[in-house]
Amino acid sequence: MSINLSLVLPCYNEEKNIPFLCEEFLKLPFKNYKAELILVNNGSNDDTKKQIEIAIKNNISENIFIKLINLDKNKGYGGGISEGLKKADGEFIGWAHADLQTPLIDFLNLFLKIKDKKNTLGKGFRINNRGFDSIVSRFHENLASLILGKKMKEINAQPKIFHRNLMKYFTNMPHKWTTLDTYVVFTCLENNVEIETIDVFFNTRKYGQSKWKNNFINFISHIIFNIFYLFKLRIFKK
Repeated sequence: MSINLSLVLPCYNEEKNIPFLCEEFLKLPFKNYKAELILVNNGSNDDTKKQIEIAIKNNISENIFIKLINLDKNKGYGGGISEGLKKADGEFIGWAHADLQTPLIDFLNLFLKIKDKKNTLGKGFRINNRGFDSIVSRFHENLASLILGKKMKEINAQPKIFHRNLMKYFTNMPHKWTTLDTYVVFTCLENNVEIETIDVFFNTRKYGQSKWKNNFINFISHIIFNIFYLFKLRIFKK
């Protein structure tokens, strides 16, 4: 069985989002393509794992599959994605958040846009990024562009999808969410990988809370860590 697209979603305490996520993903009109949704239970302490298992049991689709990767300990956003990518069978692979803030149809739309391109990183571009999120994004973009010497836009926007051949460039993927996407975009620019975007509308969470922005100390620590990481990336390219 040949899988066309593997999409990895790290899940930490997403028990309420999982049923809606799986239901909506299974409705996507992949038609002549086969896709797998790899849900990484990233050390959750709620019923995330149980909800994923229920979704797998109830799945009757013949071309869309759900796979569970269970981690006993939380390995961070990037660590969860890395574990999921190890189990990905798709020709094209990618990731996004499991919080339903990115419309699932955008996963399919982005895949269809780049499905014939093996040297392209496909990513979302948030058209409604405003308020606090916009301030943080612009700060991150400008800081990264200044330190790395590359024009960086909408670095953390989801989803991200690419041909699995590009994994040869991603040899040292970091585990923090604020650094993973920066690393991937910068590495693509360094290796002359084309970057294509689609407009995405960033929704509010249906359930749960942001894992970082409701904690001011956590937010400041992310900024400080990211500044050090950017200099490391500029100097060592990894």
